[in-house]
Amino acid sequence: MELKSSGEMIGDCGITLQEVDGERMLEIGYHLRRDLWGQGLATEAARACREHGFTNLRAAFLISLIRPENEASRRVAERCGMTVWKETVRVGLAHRVYRVTREEWAAAERVRPG
Repeated sequence: MELKSSGEMIGDCGITLQEVDGERMLEIGYHLRRDLWGQGLATEAARACREHGFTNLRAAFLISLIRPENEASRRVAERCGMTVWKETVRVGLAHRVYRVTREEWAAAERVRPG
């Protein structure tokens, strides 16, 4: 992720293949420099990845793996239309698996103004 105004690198966001409970799934992952939190930058990038995942990759659903205490990442996932689907343990730590399906995304896109 780069700031449009300066070209400065401020984080990363993309779709990766993750294994969750023995199944491979497409995950939207994002990391943003902490001093830039709260400006909608991670949400903007994650929404662009969501659009790409459904439009170009033809994904049936997309996930984000988030530690329960990571409130900032939970808010980004929720702004992307994701809800908690299930919980899992990765590297010995509890994670929530947030998910949005193609149908949920399509329904939300139809009712969005403009």
